[in-house]
Amino acid sequence: MKKEEHKLAFYPYEKLSANSSEEKLWGWFKEAFKNDEAIIYFRYPVFIRSGGKMCEPDILMVHRKYGLWVFECKGCSIANIQAIQGHEWSMGNWYAETMQPLLQAEDQMYAIKNKLEENRETREKLFLGFRVALPQIKLTDWQAKGFDRLPSTGAVLVYEQLTPAALRKHIEENHQQQPVSDREWLMIKGVLGGTLPPPTEKPDIPTGTEPDNPIRVIRAMESQLKVLDDEQQRAAFEIPDGPQRLRGLAGTGKTVLFAKRVAKMHIKHPDWIIGFVFFTKSLYQQIQALITRYYQEMHPDHERAEPDWTKIKVLHAWGGKNVEGFYSSLALKCGVRPKSLSDVKRERRDIQSPDKTFDYICQCLQRDAGNIPTLYDAIIIDEGQDLPPSFYQLAYESLSQARRIYWAYDEAQGIGSLIIPEPSKIFGKTEAGALLVDVRGQYPGGIRKSRILNKCYRTPEVLLMAAHAVNMGLLREKGVLQGVSKRDEWEKLGYQVEGSFSKVGMPVSIQRMDSPHPTDQDNFPLKEVLDDSQLSLHPFDRQENELQWVAEAVHQDIKRGMKPEDILVTALCGDHEKQYFARLQYLLRSYDIESHIAGAQAYSDIDFRKKGCVTISNIYRAKGNEAWKVYACRFQYATHPLDWKQGETELHKRNEAFVALTRTRVWCVVTGIESPIFDELRQVIKQYPKLTFKAFNQSSLQRSTDEVDLAEENETNTLVHRPVNLSDNGSPTY
Repeated sequence: MKKEEHKLAFYPYEKLSANSSEEKLWGWFKEAFKNDEAIIYFRYPVFIRSGGKMCEPDILMVHRKYGLWVFECKGCSIANIQAIQGHEWSMGNWYAETMQPLLQAEDQMYAIKNKLEENRETREKLFLGFRVALPQIKLTDWQAKGFDRLPSTGAVLVYEQLTPAALRKHIEENHQQQPVSDREWLMIKGVLGGTLPPPTEKPDIPTGTEPDNPIRVIRAMESQLKVLDDEQQRAAFEIPDGPQRLRGLAGTGKTVLFAKRVAKMHIKHPDWIIGFVFFTKSLYQQIQALITRYYQEMHPDHERAEPDWTKIKVLHAWGGKNVEGFYSSLALKCGVRPKSLSDVKRERRDIQSPDKTFDYICQCLQRDAGNIPTLYDAIIIDEGQDLPPSFYQLAYESLSQARRIYWAYDEAQGIGSLIIPEPSKIFGKTEAGALLVDVRGQYPGGIRKSRILNKCYRTPEVLLMAAHAVNMGLLREKGVLQGVSKRDEWEKLGYQVEGSFSKVGMPVSIQRMDSPHPTDQDNFPLKEVLDDSQLSLHPFDRQENELQWVAEAVHQDIKRGMKPEDILVTALCGDHEKQYFARLQYLLRSYDIESHIAGAQAYSDIDFRKKGCVTISNIYRAKGNEAWKVYACRFQYATHPLDWKQGETELHKRNEAFVALTRTRVWCVVTGIESPIFDELRQVIKQYPKLTFKAFNQSSLQRSTDEVDLAEENETNTLVHRPVNLSDNGSPTY
């Protein structure tokens, strides 16, 4: 793992108004400390009660050498301040008759101090200071009123004291920071910047447990603090004042980060109606729990606080018997009866795949609804790769004027659809030819309109590389099927490239730049125990042999101390799936092992994992979930589209394989009937940590996932955004 570079990081979590005092102060801080090991936040999301209102620091700087500083910025002029008595300022022609900016800054500083003290390793490690900044007031005017001589204004800085050189000098002369170790600095950044969720319970290690027991690996992983990296912090806490796209690898924490963002939006804007839309029904309870957790973490009342679920709508994209849906709710608001799956089967017998079914009902709603009502102030879309353009258009139309639509996608996980949700293709253009949604560049203050997450925290490096190799067909005997063909696109996915894609057919090698997964670190205490067990292959000549072996292997896992709920058995979609899962469940029961088939009629749609049970799941329900150990079965189907599944291609099957491989947190066991896909996986294991294949270009692919440069996109390939009608055969016309 590469050592983290020491540099200044900036986090503009909120919109900066042009020419505002905050914008000036933000710029001066950036210039003054641009070469330092520090982090500067704008509107840091720590909240306290002050006068019955929520408030947060305008500027927070955490500096390894100079400590932690809170700056409360006021844009008043000298004429606005009529008198200062103690901490109370009497104001004229101002938004309030009085204000107490010094107490406000001090309260914010102590709120952050309290947060640091909650963690033993960050308690009393930083010098803390606070200041009130008045960028619009000159020193001579401040002195002319005698404000500089008041005992209470020693922590006030005016214009001349805030310019970069003066600001740096002031901080240098007024800090009392003691040296901070690398470990302490990492912990400070983790506490302030946020972490991924810790385990609800850590596994016990019984006395006498053997050194190579998997429980030791799980315990070692759970004991490590999972600090958010720079891009994760931004994705979690910034609130763009308009559309934003989040593109990320599987396991980069997109769902968690969006839950954090929803919690912050709700606590800061309690009047907003926020929709959190997802595709996999089994994620419902997980999303609600995450939002609650982070809302309580930010709220001053902590565990006593409860989100207002009339303002936050956690919505399955379609809806179901036990799950509220975005589509079904919107249809009712439009006065249209929501269509069910049976409706679609009756109306359109030619539509069989889930993605085309959902696209059809969304198009019908566009046709029948007339005007779409404004229902939301912000919509968060997780698993965006599974949703059709018609859904995005409905979501966009249901938003208030700022159009805060934030969507996350991973092009490799679209197991039903191969559409990459690029803005020009899903939102289209206005009648005048302008992009309706443009994610190029950034908003004022530095919030980017598009972000990329390329560090995988869930899945070990070897499994992620295997998943990409299988998904794209990099080692496929008949040639690559899909993927990226540009060096910079590989770098966005977190790879460094040796060789050139311009020389088609010549060898190119890729290697992960930096894996944050605990087992990939040189200092992981049980690295030798893992050996080559994280990706193991077990092909068979008959399906019955595969099933019996998997049942016995799960039995051995549990005998060695793993809990049944630590294990997931999933399988690529194939023939006679229900019978396959039923047979596996029967074999597990013969070992006295209880199992739970996710989505079976006996259980709720939203139950994925049940205590004391091994989870058995098809690939659609497994997506979005994870387990310590995954059995990825029936892998021969990775190269065999199903004849009875309309429009299915090898691309779809390889995307299923990608999802299966990336569900695991440590171990993945691949089983199935011996077939060429196992040869591809054997090559991955043999070549790891590098992967070498023949260079290719877009023209040789069945599907390119290179990110489109919107500025160069051909207009003939871009739809115009206007109401959608359905032709006689059900396809959209514009």
